[in-house]
This record gives sequence, structure tokens and C-alpha cells, in this order.
Amino acid sequence: MALVDYVERIVYDAGGHTGSTYYIRIVRRSDGYIWDASALAYAATPVWEDSAIAIAETDEAGQFPVIIPSDLPAGVVDVIVYKQSGSSPANTDDVQEQWTVTKGSIFGF
Repeated sequence: MALVDYVERIVYDAGGHTGSTYYIRIVRRSDGYIWDASALAYAATPVWEDSAIAIAETDEAGQFPVIIPSDLPAGVVDVIVYKQSGSSPANTDDVQEQWTVTKGSIFGF
């Protein structure tokens, strides 16, 4: 069975369609490694912009589906949602919410 990307949940902009930009970063709980486009990387390695995963608004409805990449390894990760304040993702952007996801088996198989 092939793995597929899936919608973990939907983030809602409290103001509805505001034109705001949101993105997520995924951090493995056990060691703080950060999902960087196609692999987990040591926390100091990824460039902030490279490890930011854009989440697109659905039909100007103020709804932003959070999609978990199919190639993210099994395990426990934190998903952190940021509201982008400038022209590109930055470590000064505000955290909007965060939660924990267990992907696949927590035992790695």
C-alpha cells in the first residue's frame, strides 16, 4: 500500500478570509530534528524558509488544510502553525497553534 499525503486538520483564520499567509514546521519530539523538504535534519541545519511548509487557503474561506507529507517517517512530531508577518517565513513569525501527531507506528515499523 502506497503512502499518501493527508490532511491532518484545518486551521481557521479567526477573521475569515483576510489574505493572511500561514505555514507549518514539523519537529520530531524525540530529538528536535526538523522536517526540511524531504528529510529530518538536525535542528541547526535547516534554513527557516526551507523548513517552512506553506498551507494554502481553501477558496478564500479562511480555512487552511494542514497536509502531512507522505514521506515523513513514522514517529511522534509536533506540528507548529505560524502566521507569516513579512514577505517570507522567519523565526520572528507568531505561533498560532501547535499539536502533536503520531504518524504510522511509534515503533518505527
